[in-house]
Amino acid sequence: MPSAISGQIGACFSSFIDIDALVRHPTGSGNTVIAVAAALAAAASFALAAVWQQRAAATAPAHLALSPRLVLALARRPLWLAGMGAGLASFGLQAVALAYGPLTLVQPLIVTELVFAVPLGLRTGQLRLGMREYGATLAVVAGILLFLLTARPHQGNPDAPDVVWLVIGSLMIIAAGFAVAGARLPMGPLRATLLAAAAGTLFGLQSALLRTITVRLGHDLVHTLSSWHPYALAVVGTAGVLCAQSAFQAGQVAFSLPIIDTLEPLVAILIGAVAFGERLANTPAAIAVQIASGLAIIAGVFTLDRSPLLQGLHPPQIPDNVSTPG
Repeated sequence: MPSAISGQIGACFSSFIDIDALVRHPTGSGNTVIAVAAALAAAASFALAAVWQQRAAATAPAHLALSPRLVLALARRPLWLAGMGAGLASFGLQAVALAYGPLTLVQPLIVTELVFAVPLGLRTGQLRLGMREYGATLAVVAGILLFLLTARPHQGNPDAPDVVWLVIGSLMIIAAGFAVAGARLPMGPLRATLLAAAAGTLFGLQSALLRTITVRLGHDLVHTLSSWHPYALAVVGTAGVLCAQSAFQAGQVAFSLPIIDTLEPLVAILIGAVAFGERLANTPAAIAVQIASGLAIIAGVFTLDRSPLLQGLHPPQIPDNVSTPG
């Protein structure tokens, strides 16, 4: 009798949590393993990029915000260049991951960059992990695993019609434009938060464009390079980097990184589900678990980003009337 009850419980549990779902993509289990490994490596590289770039950007004069001169000024700083190198490596690894897996699989894994960022705080700030960091890390990792196991993300068609891209791109750019209006505010948390919202939105759109380009490259290189997608990616990516650096400049990473880490995967997953048709499990039980796991991830992200381990990594903002060496 107990075995029969446990069997029924196991059957009910497996009805909306399927461990094998992650390897049942049309592209095959081997490609899914590559996508997961590349996404985790991209997350680790992005953690280095975010920490190094923010440390350099925090000492830039405030009047350079949202100006190309900000990037030119930061390009003279070795630490920022090292961060850019790590960011380019992360971008390349993300492209590999998106070539083998859908947005709904890859983007949640990118959020694990915070798990890699915490050891940087330990090393630089000479602090120790507390229950806050352990609990938040567990919430992020468990939330991501639970989401992937219950959502059962499947490959869609990333080559969406141009009219679909026009609608989605316009909505994302308008949303980012409203957030960029925060650059008129004084330096501080609200300005950093709004600029980070613009960066996160643009990075989510960038990930969707990157997914389309990587899939297209596997079929026709000339047609891909002659389409508008690579050039839109360059524009959106550049704008996202400028907004992110301006957010890092406006205040501590605790005010900007949580917004970027939350909005980027949310925007990408939304585009993947709506525009690319990347199917997610939609039973009531699966949806409930997906919502709960999403809330756990967001709570963990905000807790980690506001941890003293990360806040202690970043120097205070330099006012406009103070000059700093290149």
